[in-house]
Amino acid sequence: MGQDLQLIPRGPHWTAAELRAAHGPYGARELQILVTSRLGDGNPASTSIVGLGPDYLSVASETGQTVIDTKLKRLLQVDVQSRRFRNNSLYASADFAKRVLVQRSSMRESMQRAGVEASKFPNSVKPFWVESQLGAEQNAAAPLGLSQIDHEDGSRSILYEGDVVAIWSWSSLELQPDQLHKLRLYLQYYLKLHPRIRRAILEEARLPARIRYKRIRGEATVQEDHRFRLSSRRPAKFPLAADLKPLGKAESGGDKKGVLSTMMAAVAGRHGRGPKPLARYVSEALAAFDRGAYLDAWLTLREAELHHHPRSPVCETAGQLDAGCFDSRAAKEIELLDSQVRELLAALDLQEKPGQSEQMIEKLIEFSRAELSKGYMIKVLLGRALSQRPDLSQKHDLDAAVLIASAIKKNPYVPIFYKDLGDHFARNYDFVRAYTYYDLGRSLPGGSGSTSLQEVSRYERGLEEALPDFF
Repeated sequence: MGQDLQLIPRGPHWTAAELRAAHGPYGARELQILVTSRLGDGNPASTSIVGLGPDYLSVASETGQTVIDTKLKRLLQVDVQSRRFRNNSLYASADFAKRVLVQRSSMRESMQRAGVEASKFPNSVKPFWVESQLGAEQNAAAPLGLSQIDHEDGSRSILYEGDVVAIWSWSSLELQPDQLHKLRLYLQYYLKLHPRIRRAILEEARLPARIRYKRIRGEATVQEDHRFRLSSRRPAKFPLAADLKPLGKAESGGDKKGVLSTMMAAVAGRHGRGPKPLARYVSEALAAFDRGAYLDAWLTLREAELHHHPRSPVCETAGQLDAGCFDSRAAKEIELLDSQVRELLAALDLQEKPGQSEQMIEKLIEFSRAELSKGYMIKVLLGRALSQRPDLSQKHDLDAAVLIASAIKKNPYVPIFYKDLGDHFARNYDFVRAYTYYDLGRSLPGGSGSTSLQEVSRYERGLEEALPDFF
């Protein structure tokens, strides 16, 4: 592919063959572990093969296969029967954990203010069980009432509130640092262990022989039992078959009026005439200006700014607007000429005023009903506002995601539209879809340079620093 794979987007549009090619041949070996698991009392045991590879973790069972790609930060889930796979971001899992930790903390604070004793809290808000379920700690220094017992047979147990919540023993198989990293990912994504217990298991740098522990299911606790033994060592090979097909639109998390297929075409540069150059926006704005459609002209300039983030050059004539000069003073001139533009700007200004968002949304709804060639620009502004006010979205029977998606259908080359749609799903805790749209936005021609999506990339770096166990 000729580029640094750590600098280019790695999104759901990548094929299985492209994912395999990104890894190339290995000189190392894969350590295969046979894991026998019993989930709860009375349930039959199941087996899986866990492959600890140089830059991947593979978990294969009779029903499916999962690959955690540590090079590209992807979670690949294979449906063996259909020969299809999902391709999601590891950042989605980390972001979910981070935000649910905050949510559960807020719930505890609300219960404390209501006078509920900590001993009466349900397991679903107790820090130990929440952090075990999510695999992440909110405060690594917080006391949790855990105690450790080292037994004469070499096993170790952890007690929480006087109850044994985990007990394990180690095998004699020593693990190298890269193998230990992949085992940590297995424990992170597959076993609901508290991070402090997980660290205690890994500190010996040996393969565990057996781990028994308790986890919550609903409000009850159930016991899981996992046994580990070395299965084989073999030459490493990225464990994703090249002939696997991506899951369809509906299967991969839904589609808003066909927007995902439009996005995929845009990422490949096949939609319409391709990305619209700045000169074409300028030409469209001039044409709208000449016919007296001042609001359309203003919206065209706004769309051009969102797409290209042009730096306004110093133009000799104030307000000059042509293919060689994009000057913000041109938009200012339109604002002075047209009362509709001034009315729209006044409505948007209400967003910054406490208690005025409902009035702003009602104004935007009025504008969205007007016959405008650039009406989708109004819809994306309305969708952004409604995403932050779901009560008003319900009141007006409008779907923020559908409104934003309508703008993408009209011009799928504007990266910030993808950011808007991703933000909407993140607000609703659907992080898989959120990061799908972030990834596709960054995969557009020029998308990785988008200011709005660079914010996502910076946020991802913060997730890696705050929650390294997910990566």
